[in-house]
Amino acid sequence: MLANMSHAEYIHWQAIYSVEPFPEERADQRTAELLRMMMIVAGVKKLPNISELMPDWWCERKPHTQSPEQMKANLNMIKAATKKKPKK
Repeated sequence: MLANMSHAEYIHWQAIYSVEPFPEERADQRTAELLRMMMIVAGVKKLPNISELMPDWWCERKPHTQSPEQMKANLNMIKAATKKKPKK
C-alpha cells in the first residue's frame, strides 16, 4: 500500500492522523483473539495462530497454498458440519 502512495499523499495522511487518530487500531487483533477462543470452545483440533486470523494489510505473509487433497478434505469437513439433521 505504501509503495503505491506518493510522498505528498503520505504527508497528507500523517496530518489527518495527528489531528484525529484512526479508531480501533488493534480491533483486528481483538477480533482474531475472539475467533480463536470460539474455535477452542467449538473443539477445533488444529488451531491457527492469532496472526493467521488477522488481515494481512501490508502483504507481508507468504500466500497459503493447499493441495487438491487438502481442499477436498476441507470441503468435506464443511459439508459434514453443515449437514442438516433428519427430522424425527
